[in-house]
Amino acid sequence: MRAWVLGSGGWIPTEERETACALVREGESALLLDAGTGLSRLVEDSALLDGVLRLDIALTHFHLDHVCGLAYVPALPLTPTIWAPGRWLYGISSDELLDPLRTAPISPFSPEELGQVRELEPGRQEIGRFAVTTRAQDRHWAPTAGLRVGEDLALVTDTAYDPESAVLARGVSHLLHEAWSTSGDSIASDGDATAAQAAQVASAARVGRLTLIHLNPLAADDLALLADASSRFPSAEVGRDATELVL
Repeated sequence: MRAWVLGSGGWIPTEERETACALVREGESALLLDAGTGLSRLVEDSALLDGVLRLDIALTHFHLDHVCGLAYVPALPLTPTIWAPGRWLYGISSDELLDPLRTAPISPFSPEELGQVRELEPGRQEIGRFAVTTRAQDRHWAPTAGLRVGEDLALVTDTAYDPESAVLARGVSHLLHEAWSTSGDSIASDGDATAAQAAQVASAARVGRLTLIHLNPLAADDLALLADASSRFPSAEVGRDATELVL
């Protein structure tokens, strides 16, 4: 299995970072984790999907910086299936929650061009060739889902520090974890994790590597984030777009 960070930022895309998106690929199957503006990198670098016959998208939640890239789907070489936690986390179908973004007057495309929407379930499920495990995260402004793909990768974003995240990520080769700020930063948020807290999860989970993602575009100081994390997890790195992950 191979994986890439396509969007390492949160909230606002910048010249350096698009918003939340990661690509996992195994043979002819590919899975996107979130669909922020980073999805555009699949259009810019079409080789990432060369030979892919099935594409799925798993959403952690419905904030715009995680779903706005769904509008780019018609530019891809194949139509994906979208998996989202609407019914599970909010009691509303994912199709209904995404409908305003996928219909007129916002979208000029037909539902067939944008892909079928299915429900992401709690716990383990098969999505294409990938074994995906999900966990509810209740420490953000609205619930979000943590995602794990087999033994290789876990994604924890849009949540305050939660020791149970280490259970989801235990033993994976690579953890992608939100680092919205550094410890003691004036812009630290009660609903988002710091770089040090991401490292604390990585250490408790005994993961192989940690990449900090969902970085705040107004305060992304890579060196400060790395220093905040590496004191607790020396092999931490700051996420950079279009970078292949070590699995």
